[in-house]
Amino acid sequence: MHATLNIAIAACLFTATVHAQPSWDEVEQIVQQEVDAGFSGAVLLVRDGEVVLDKGYGFADRAQEIPNTPDTIFALGSTPIDFTHVAILQLLHQGKLRLDDPITAYFDQIEGEHGAITIDMLRTGRSGLPDFPNIPGIDEDPDHSPLSREELIERTAAAELLFEPGSGEAHSHFAWGVLAAIVEVVSGQTYPEYIREHVLRPADMTRTGFHGDRFPGETVAIGYGAHTWGTINSPEHWGETSWLVMGSGGMVGTTGDLHKFTQAIEDGTLIPARVRHHFPRDSVTLNGNRYGFQTAYNTGIENLFFINCNSADIMNGYSIADFARTLEDLCFDLPTPNFSIGIAFGINENDQLFAHEVFPGTPAQRAGLKRGDLLLAANGVRFDIADPLETIRPSIDEGQTLNLRIRRDGKLMTITIEPAQVDN
Repeated sequence: MHATLNIAIAACLFTATVHAQPSWDEVEQIVQQEVDAGFSGAVLLVRDGEVVLDKGYGFADRAQEIPNTPDTIFALGSTPIDFTHVAILQLLHQGKLRLDDPITAYFDQIEGEHGAITIDMLRTGRSGLPDFPNIPGIDEDPDHSPLSREELIERTAAAELLFEPGSGEAHSHFAWGVLAAIVEVVSGQTYPEYIREHVLRPADMTRTGFHGDRFPGETVAIGYGAHTWGTINSPEHWGETSWLVMGSGGMVGTTGDLHKFTQAIEDGTLIPARVRHHFPRDSVTLNGNRYGFQTAYNTGIENLFFINCNSADIMNGYSIADFARTLEDLCFDLPTPNFSIGIAFGINENDQLFAHEVFPGTPAQRAGLKRGDLLLAANGVRFDIADPLETIRPSIDEGQTLNLRIRRDGKLMTITIEPAQVDN
């Protein structure tokens, strides 16, 4: 199945394992270490807006000894979630939908507590829908078994919700499938048609498509993971994208096209300025599936990394997760903190800074800070959401007591955090 990690302002994750800051001079060595550990795929690195590395490593097809190159096409895991999000925001800008629309406005068969689910809940993990729509014992494969849009909506209506819509938060690929179905209803196009016309074409993403698509003259990688599907474990042989993953997976592309996508977000080609704030900023995304493919990339800054991999075998020990974290550190170029706090910052749809994560066992968690708390000021200085780290710099550099002014459930309060010294 697909697995996605979306981190808001991921550079603020101080409480992850602290290690020496990587250097741009070590890039080739860093990549070679991953190759030695089992990586094959493609890597694209951008520094200060300029491409500094764009190479393939290992084989796209081991039996035929066909090498990976920057143009090799890989399965993209859950990356299409970002494409679906763009589509929803485009339709929002056009006035064709509202974020507070209930899904009953689009599907007559939805009723009961499921009818309280809104578009905004679907896109923010608050719908209560399970992570995946597949049914063990009925679907032979959780990604590739045939499923129609109508069947997906029937499963939506019958799904056992994890919580009352709007009352909790849990990532759901299922929800993005429902959003893809809404794109079809609102636009009058199939989801693939809409994505090709309004996302891929404007961004000039010529090597991106769907499972089953053929790319004459191009190399589509074979996956070498824990599971296979079909006679050849490659997305061009997997058949058409199933609604088990439509909108949250089922697509292919290159590192170069992912770069074009992030640039088209930043320059306003894909998302108009009026609705841009609804799309994650300064984020790092790690996507994958169980067929050998993983993808990772970041957005929103001048330094960018893009990784496509066809040798990920999480069950037997290899994942690009550590590789992605190293390149994240390189791109965000943050100094190693002397003290840790335990907060990951996020920015909500109202441009408010909040605690995206409060990590267990950290000073912030012990002080009583909770995920979702709005962060207003630190030691009397209002947060600059463009650079929240700078506001708390005395605490992470010098260990200064941090008095956080927060808002929780409409109430103002102050939480005092004593930073913990990092053992460098």
